[in-house]
Amino acid sequence: MASIFKKQHGMDIVGQGGKIILFTLPSLVAAILAQAYLPQVAVLPKNVGFIRPVGYLVLAPGLVLWGTAVVQLLMGFPQGKLITTGAYGVVRNPIYSSVIWFILPGVALVTLAWVYLVPSLFLYAGVLIFIGAEERQLTEAFGKEYREYLARVDRLVPLRRPPLAQAGR
Repeated sequence: MASIFKKQHGMDIVGQGGKIILFTLPSLVAAILAQAYLPQVAVLPKNVGFIRPVGYLVLAPGLVLWGTAVVQLLMGFPQGKLITTGAYGVVRNPIYSSVIWFILPGVALVTLAWVYLVPSLFLYAGVLIFIGAEERQLTEAFGKEYREYLARVDRLVPLRRPPLAQAGR
Protein backbone atom coordinates (compact mmCIF):
# COMPACT_ATOMS: atom_id res chain seq x y z
CA MET A 1 0.00 0.00 0.00
CA ALA A 2 1.36 3.38 -1.02
CA SER A 3 1.86 5.96 1.70
CA ILE A 4 0.08 9.30 1.61
CA PHE A 5 3.24 10.83 3.09
CA LYS A 6 5.47 9.74 0.21
CA LYS A 7 6.17 12.53 -2.26
CA GLN A 8 4.70 12.15 -5.72
CA HIS A 9 6.23 14.05 -8.64
CA GLY A 10 8.27 16.09 -6.14
CA MET A 11 5.19 17.18 -4.18
CA ASP A 12 3.71 16.14 -0.86
CA ILE A 13 -0.01 15.67 -0.29
CA VAL A 14 -0.36 19.10 1.37
CA GLY A 15 0.98 21.03 -1.63
CA GLN A 16 0.73 24.76 -0.92
CA GLY A 17 -1.85 24.05 1.79
CA GLY A 18 0.51 24.83 4.66
CA LYS A 19 1.17 28.34 3.37
CA ILE A 20 -2.50 28.91 2.59
CA ILE A 21 -3.59 27.74 6.04
CA LEU A 22 -0.94 29.85 7.81
CA PHE A 23 -2.11 32.85 5.79
CA THR A 24 -5.76 32.22 6.75
CA LEU A 25 -5.38 31.00 10.34
CA PRO A 26 -4.97 34.41 12.06
CA SER A 27 -8.27 35.62 10.60
CA LEU A 28 -10.04 32.45 11.73
CA VAL A 29 -8.64 32.76 15.26
CA ALA A 30 -9.67 36.43 15.29
CA ALA A 31 -13.22 35.49 14.18
CA ILE A 32 -13.53 32.87 16.92
CA LEU A 33 -12.20 35.28 19.55
CA ALA A 34 -14.45 38.08 18.31
CA GLN A 35 -17.51 35.85 18.54
CA ALA A 36 -16.54 34.72 22.05
CA TYR A 37 -15.40 38.04 23.53
CA LEU A 38 -17.03 40.73 21.37
CA PRO A 39 -20.41 39.27 20.45
CA GLN A 40 -21.94 42.73 20.30
CA VAL A 41 -19.72 43.37 17.27
CA ALA A 42 -19.36 39.88 15.78
CA VAL A 43 -22.87 38.51 16.02
CA LEU A 44 -25.91 39.51 13.99
CA PRO A 45 -29.04 40.63 15.84
CA LYS A 46 -31.24 37.82 17.19
CA ASN A 47 -34.18 38.98 15.04
CA VAL A 48 -32.39 37.63 11.93
CA GLY A 49 -32.27 34.15 13.43
CA PHE A 50 -34.67 33.02 10.72
CA ILE A 51 -31.63 32.76 8.38
CA ARG A 52 -30.05 30.03 10.52
CA PRO A 53 -31.72 27.17 8.53
CA VAL A 54 -30.20 28.61 5.35
CA GLY A 55 -26.81 28.08 6.99
CA TYR A 56 -27.50 24.37 7.31
CA LEU A 57 -28.55 24.25 3.66
CA VAL A 58 -25.31 25.99 2.66
CA LEU A 59 -23.19 23.85 4.97
CA ALA A 60 -24.48 20.49 3.68
CA PRO A 61 -23.18 20.63 0.08
CA GLY A 62 -19.93 22.14 1.34
CA LEU A 63 -19.32 19.21 3.65
CA VAL A 64 -20.16 16.75 0.87
CA LEU A 65 -17.81 18.50 -1.58
CA TRP A 66 -15.07 18.75 1.04
CA GLY A 67 -15.41 15.11 2.14
CA THR A 68 -15.50 13.82 -1.42
CA ALA A 69 -12.40 15.82 -2.33
CA VAL A 70 -10.48 14.64 0.73
CA VAL A 71 -11.32 10.98 0.02
CA GLN A 72 -10.34 11.38 -3.64
CA LEU A 73 -7.06 13.04 -2.67
CA LEU A 74 -6.22 10.39 -0.08
CA MET A 75 -6.91 7.62 -2.60
CA GLY A 76 -5.37 9.18 -5.71
CA PHE A 77 -2.30 10.99 -4.42
CA PRO A 78 -0.39 7.91 -3.20
CA GLN A 79 -0.79 6.42 -6.68
CA GLY A 80 0.69 9.53 -8.30
CA LYS A 81 -2.47 10.11 -10.32
CA LEU A 82 -3.82 13.43 -11.51
CA ILE A 83 -7.36 13.58 -10.15
CA THR A 84 -9.70 15.28 -12.61
CA THR A 85 -13.09 13.72 -11.90
CA GLY A 86 -15.64 13.87 -9.08
CA ALA A 87 -15.06 16.89 -6.87
CA TYR A 88 -11.94 17.72 -8.91
CA GLY A 89 -14.06 17.76 -12.06
CA VAL A 90 -16.15 20.57 -10.55
CA VAL A 91 -13.24 22.81 -9.48
CA ARG A 92 -9.49 22.24 -9.36
CA ASN A 93 -9.30 23.04 -5.64
CA PRO A 94 -12.50 21.61 -4.16
CA ILE A 95 -11.19 21.44 -0.60
CA TYR A 96 -10.52 25.19 -0.53
CA SER A 97 -13.57 25.99 -2.63
CA SER A 98 -15.92 24.11 -0.30
CA VAL A 99 -14.59 25.99 2.72
CA ILE A 100 -14.63 29.40 1.00
CA TRP A 101 -18.10 29.23 -0.56
CA PHE A 102 -20.01 26.83 1.68
CA ILE A 103 -18.49 25.85 5.02
CA LEU A 104 -17.42 29.23 6.42
CA PRO A 105 -20.51 31.05 5.08
CA GLY A 106 -22.65 28.21 6.45
CA VAL A 107 -21.00 28.53 9.86
CA ALA A 108 -21.56 32.31 9.72
CA LEU A 109 -25.29 31.80 9.09
CA VAL A 110 -25.73 28.99 11.63
CA THR A 111 -23.94 30.93 14.39
CA LEU A 112 -25.27 34.30 13.20
CA ALA A 113 -21.68 35.54 13.39
CA TRP A 114 -20.74 37.48 10.27
CA VAL A 115 -17.08 37.41 11.30
CA TYR A 116 -16.65 33.93 9.75
CA LEU A 117 -16.94 35.55 6.35
CA VAL A 118 -13.60 37.31 6.96
CA PRO A 119 -11.53 34.07 7.07
CA SER A 120 -13.37 33.02 3.93
CA LEU A 121 -11.98 36.13 2.19
CA PHE A 122 -8.50 35.45 3.55
CA LEU A 123 -8.65 31.84 2.37
CA TYR A 124 -9.70 32.99 -1.09
CA ALA A 125 -6.80 35.49 -1.17
CA GLY A 126 -4.38 32.86 0.15
CA VAL A 127 -5.32 30.45 -2.60
CA LEU A 128 -4.86 33.15 -5.24
CA ILE A 129 -1.47 34.10 -3.81
CA PHE A 130 0.03 30.64 -3.28
CA ILE A 131 -1.65 28.13 -5.59
CA GLY A 132 0.29 29.22 -8.69
CA ALA A 133 3.41 27.41 -7.44
CA GLU A 134 1.46 24.18 -7.08
CA GLU A 135 -0.08 24.61 -10.53
CA ARG A 136 3.40 25.06 -12.05
CA GLN A 137 4.56 21.83 -10.34
CA LEU A 138 1.52 19.96 -11.61
CA THR A 139 2.07 21.29 -15.13
CA GLU A 140 5.66 20.10 -14.96
CA ALA A 141 4.64 16.70 -13.61
CA PHE A 142 1.64 15.99 -15.85
CA GLY A 143 2.28 18.20 -18.89
CA LYS A 144 -0.44 18.17 -21.54
CA GLU A 145 -2.91 16.30 -19.30
CA TYR A 146 -2.76 19.06 -16.67
CA ARG A 147 -2.81 21.89 -19.23
CA GLU A 148 -6.02 20.41 -20.69
CA TYR A 149 -7.44 20.15 -17.17
CA LEU A 150 -6.54 23.83 -16.54
CA ALA A 151 -8.42 24.80 -19.69
CA ARG A 152 -11.47 22.73 -18.75
CA VAL A 153 -11.91 23.24 -14.98
CA ASP A 154 -11.87 26.49 -13.00
CA ARG A 155 -9.68 27.00 -9.95
CA LEU A 156 -12.35 27.81 -7.33
CA VAL A 157 -15.67 28.68 -8.97
CA PRO A 158 -17.22 26.35 -11.57
CA LEU A 159 -18.10 28.96 -14.18
CA ARG A 160 -16.81 27.34 -17.36
CA ARG A 161 -19.24 25.53 -19.55
CA PRO A 162 -18.01 22.39 -21.29
CA PRO A 163 -17.51 22.68 -25.04
CA LEU A 164 -20.63 21.65 -26.97
CA ALA A 165 -18.90 18.53 -28.31
CA GLN A 166 -18.26 17.34 -24.74
CA ALA A 167 -21.67 18.34 -23.44
CA GLY A 168 -23.42 15.66 -25.47
CA ARG A 169 -24.47 17.95 -28.29
